[in-house]
Amino acid sequence: MRKLILSVSVSLDGYVEGPNGDMSWMQVDNSNEWDDLFESLYQVDLYILGAGMWPEYRNHWKKQLADPNAPANEVKYAKLADKTQHIVFSKSLKNSGWDNTIINNGDAIEEVKKLKEQPGKDIMTFGGAAFATSLLDAGLVDEYRLVIHPAIVAGGKSSFHRVKNSHKLKLVSVKQIGELVALTYKQLNTNA
Repeated sequence: MRKLILSVSVSLDGYVEGPNGDMSWMQVDNSNEWDDLFESLYQVDLYILGAGMWPEYRNHWKKQLADPNAPANEVKYAKLADKTQHIVFSKSLKNSGWDNTIINNGDAIEEVKKLKEQPGKDIMTFGGAAFATSLLDAGLVDEYRLVIHPAIVAGGKSSFHRVKNSHKLKLVSVKQIGELVALTYKQLNTNA
């Protein structure tokens, strides 16, 4: 069975966005963090996302493919994303706007269960927050990859504040990446 990995960059106080969508606290061009991310992405052949995050994600990475001044690691990721299958779960979207992407209008939980049973490498999701919460509450996340940024943003959007069910995790690895810390946890049980 394929493993579903949730990959999230968070502030020290657990936010994925600061107030009013502020992302200035993130260290976005940290070469060591990119190296660590690429290492995990080579174990994956499918990215799944929710509709809320999709337009910004797609637009950003498609822009990086065409921008001669884009940072090298962003271009490297954009090229990898461009050739990796994506599935976006949405009840309203009809066209993904990217050739590598399928819109799935079905029940996300049931569809992800089916995807995990198919042959292939692991599956990764980056969110958004509501989509990630639904996957967590359904007990579908097998591994959590959290990159902790050295910032306290005191509010904003959290990936975990709406989770309804408790989850017991086991620490698999801790890596210091410059000023960042990458934590990997394995899901032990779910009370879903």
